[in-house]
Amino acid sequence: MGIQKELFQYVFDSSALINIKRNKKMGFLRKHKGGILIPEKVAQEINHPMVSLDDPLRKFISKYPHVVTPFQNNEEDEYLRIRSQPGIHDGEASAMAVALKRKHPLVIDEKDTKATGKAKNHGINTLNWQEFLKRG
Repeated sequence: MGIQKELFQYVFDSSALINIKRNKKMGFLRKHKGGILIPEKVAQEINHPMVSLDDPLRKFISKYPHVVTPFQNNEEDEYLRIRSQPGIHDGEASAMAVALKRKHPLVIDEKDTKATGKAKNHGINTLNWQEFLKRG
């Protein structure tokens, strides 16, 4: 059974998810799970073998696997193009590609000079985790 999609969907990078977890706002993620898209490469970062099985983000993905999204259409090509830029890692590049191609806002907590700035240069609407929480 799928998750009921919300009117607005947001693509997440691991930095924002980690900050939400650290600030004990996982309940907000659970409440708005229908509006959350986590690219597979970001989910892999969260489910890294070194991360505890009791980690709240791992549990969230395990309980709501439908929030994890594979690449669609030509998102992988966009990912490869973005990934080739210096200073952008796999998770950030995949989140940017999904946000750009699906025209969804990207929730990311990197500095403007790094991934957030590069996302904005691609025309991606970005917000940090606190701004995401204020929208809900």
